[in-house]
Amino acid sequence: MPTKNRFLLNGLIPIFASCFLSGLLAAPKGISAAALVDLQADVQSLDSVLKALYESLTFPEGSGPDWSRFRNLFASATVPLIRTTPGAVLVTDLNGFLENFGLRIKSGSLNSFFEGEVFRKTEIYGNIAQVVSTYRKGVNTTDPRKLVRGINSLQLYFQEGRWWIASLMWEDESPANPIPAKYLKK
Repeated sequence: MPTKNRFLLNGLIPIFASCFLSGLLAAPKGISAAALVDLQADVQSLDSVLKALYESLTFPEGSGPDWSRFRNLFASATVPLIRTTPGAVLVTDLNGFLENFGLRIKSGSLNSFFEGEVFRKTEIYGNIAQVVSTYRKGVNTTDPRKLVRGINSLQLYFQEGRWWIASLMWEDESPANPIPAKYLKK
């Protein structure tokens, strides 16, 4: 290989790559250093990831989800988010989910949202994890009698000193599909 090309491969490309990656890892506009520390704390353990997932989506009337915190949990904007129902499967990516959720808030059909974990089963092998997390959620209500249950299924991996969500699927409980007792034990 000519000397000039070797210089480009060994000299400039790593420099450009470093600049590009440092730009990607820089704090998004409007996020303080303290918030970045909090975002980093959200991804140090599977417990902290699940806690942040539920807390970032939960919001009272007059407020909204914490999208910076939510986005920080996912490996990329192309991570699949899949909602299943007895009659349909909706497959989207992170950006599609955020857009759909945001449109529901703007339209007024979603004024408040609560979701919290009631049970978790975790399987870990090396740097990968499969988590089944049973939830209770309420749309426009905090009345325990009106909350519904369901299951989130997450695949995660550990890299660069943190956990990343690689996929998320969920289904609400229905009379035809009750949650098995093994996912309700505490």
